[in-house]
Amino acid sequence: MTKMKGGPLSILFIGNSFSYYHSLPKLIAHFAHVSNSGDLFVDSVFRGGATLKMLWDDGPAIKKLKSRNWDYVVLQERGRLGGIIKDGVVHVGRPQVFSTYAARFDKLAKKIGAKTILYCPPSFIGIGLLKDAKKLNALYATVAKKLHAKMISTEPAFALAMKERPDMNLFERDGHHPNSTGIYLIASLFYRKLFRKKISDLPLESYSSKSQRIPKNPTVVKLPAAEVRFLWSIANRTK
Repeated sequence: MTKMKGGPLSILFIGNSFSYYHSLPKLIAHFAHVSNSGDLFVDSVFRGGATLKMLWDDGPAIKKLKSRNWDYVVLQERGRLGGIIKDGVVHVGRPQVFSTYAARFDKLAKKIGAKTILYCPPSFIGIGLLKDAKKLNALYATVAKKLHAKMISTEPAFALAMKERPDMNLFERDGHHPNSTGIYLIASLFYRKLFRKKISDLPLESYSSKSQRIPKNPTVVKLPAAEVRFLWSIANRTK
């Protein structure tokens, strides 16, 4: 299956709950459609708690990656890189396995002409481990540089948003996964990266979903206009 000339941009997402919560791929596609930036075809291979190694070894991710000429492949590792426990607290883990399997997926993506995007989730920020959040972001940046890949860096955006609006809740009760508002900010970062456009007019709505499959009709969550405009400003001010 190949992309037709003039057809929609195609993006394959490979990751876990940080990518499928609140239907992130569909929200990005929704932003593109309503802003007249062009339609996106999005698909995914998700598994809760999975590492890229698990997703590589399972098989479906490789099969899906080979199924068409994707424009982009988005890779997202387990939220804390496996984690290292110190004094009863889980800190960011070691990057070796992440780097190895990101490189394997990237090599396969390049064979079909796709570009890799590394999506670094906002782990640790919601529970106040800001040093770990920065370390995680730096590890992703190192791998992205090695692969000559694009990167969605959520840590600076979330840190800035929480500094300027500490009253705004961007996380689920677990303090790790972004809620519908947090996912809106992440989708805005993707939009800026993909279309290189300053955000000024996107929908005032997000989604609510915890399905591993991209839902056809996710529950719509209306967001206050003032909150949305603030999130636009954060996305516009961060790389």
